Amino acid sequence: GKSRQMKGITFLLFLAVASANVSMFEISTRPWLYLLSQKYGTQITSLSDIPVAEFKAIADQGFDYVWMMGIWELGAYGLHFDQTNPQLQQQYSQTLPGWTQDDVIGSPYAITEYTCNPTIGSDSDIANMKQTLNSLGLKLMLDFVPNHSAVDCNWTTTNPSYYIRAPKGSQPPYDPNIYLPSGIAYGSICGGCGPWLDTAQFNYWDNDLRQARTNQVLKVASLADAIRCDVAYLALNQVIQDNWSPQLTSWGYTRPATEWWSDVISATKSKYPDVVFLAEVYQPWPQAMQDVGFDYTYDKQLYDKLGNGDLDDIRSWLTSNTQSFISKSAHFVSNHDELRAVSYFGSWWRADAAALLTFTLPGMRFYWMGQFQGFSARLLVQLRREATQTPIQDVTKFYNSLLNITNTDVFNLGTWTYVDVIDNQGTGWRLIAYRWEYNNQKRLCVINYSDQNGGGTIVLPNAQAINGNDTIPVTDLLSGNTYYRSASGLRSSGLNVVVNSWYAQIFSY
Repeated sequence: GKSRQMKGITFLLFLAVASANVSMFEISTRPWLYLLSQKYGTQITSLSDIPVAEFKAIADQGFDYVWMMGIWELGAYGLHFDQTNPQLQQQYSQTLPGWTQDDVIGSPYAITEYTCNPTIGSDSDIANMKQTLNSLGLKLMLDFVPNHSAVDCNWTTTNPSYYIRAPKGSQPPYDPNIYLPSGIAYGSICGGCGPWLDTAQFNYWDNDLRQARTNQVLKVASLADAIRCDVAYLALNQVIQDNWSPQLTSWGYTRPATEWWSDVISATKSKYPDVVFLAEVYQPWPQAMQDVGFDYTYDKQLYDKLGNGDLDDIRSWLTSNTQSFISKSAHFVSNHDELRAVSYFGSWWRADAAALLTFTLPGMRFYWMGQFQGFSARLLVQLRREATQTPIQDVTKFYNSLLNITNTDVFNLGTWTYVDVIDNQGTGWRLIAYRWEYNNQKRLCVINYSDQNGGGTIVLPNAQAINGNDTIPVTDLLSGNTYYRSASGLRSSGLNVVVNSWYAQIFSY
């Protein structure tokens, strides 16, 4: 549509000064193929089998990116681990009662090779899928997992120096909580604690590994428009030093002069200028990831604050972060690593209220399959399906309405401004408000993220008479109600609002 074309033009013209506000839909690829097989009553096992109508439906909802999560080649080791690990089996029983071994398909984050998983197709199938998506105005996002490989990646045998190893001179048997029998460390978030036992930890202080990994990123970039980088902050020099310093020092490694991320992003963009990088990252590292060149970084902080429900804390996040930081943040109410939104927020209406705030902010608006159905049971990455659930019609209707409102130039290209609510009714503290403006399009979002009605007044300095008429329509796009107000009155004394609990009003004026 027009919005998408305009967005492309704007991106080219204002690359240096503005990060586009975009929306992204995450699909867990192999479970989606399983779902589509049931929907169509025929085996849909390959990327090439996906009906174009499925992608067109996503395009029609106004999305910019589709993240086809979990597309790369996996090994037998990871699958066996996922099928036999007692802790995982317990988790399966809790989230998918009645699961069978056929349901266990292996975590897509224990990658042996950056070629298409042969159970779902080939690299040329990925390239054809990208072409199909691009023809519909969609862009393809694919995974890159920087921190670790699968345990049975060839490199663990051919290039052990590519990995963190037990300190030089130490003798087997090695600590089985930290190391494989070979002495290579398991992938870990903090130097051996909570290891991912199906993975092996890369060593980014090894120059040959840095180059080998750069080549893999370039391979992913050749097939994708965007790259989502798993726990990306673990490859920062400081994090590596904090996590693995004793091991690295013993082998004679010293901290590199440059960040691998800065080098690889620069190398990738010099060959593929339009490729976009998204970092999965958590506190305190999001700003550091933007500084090394990431276009967008996970916004787990706002998600946590919305979960806690402290309005002052939420307001503080909106007002204390720079607009540049917020615009480069990827905002979500759920994804494959988190609980379903309805579970996390405690009810579908509170989850919807969180969505009203999350998806009307600048940056990347990050949605997850099953979210529009109001599902509450998780889809675990090791499994091909989730528990059967009845969609909540109110949630589906809500998202149809929200996507219609936000898939417009004003939310995609506009300027965002936080505004104060005048608390003249004693309940204004319940409300959070901000404006969007683009050319003559103006929006005011007022979110009541609390359990009782809230009211207050908001001054609109940009309200304008229409064709010389001071009385102008003010329409709440969520309810469809239109009110007639004096533009000069809106500029001076403001707009009085009353918003229901866990809801919002999004005004066009």
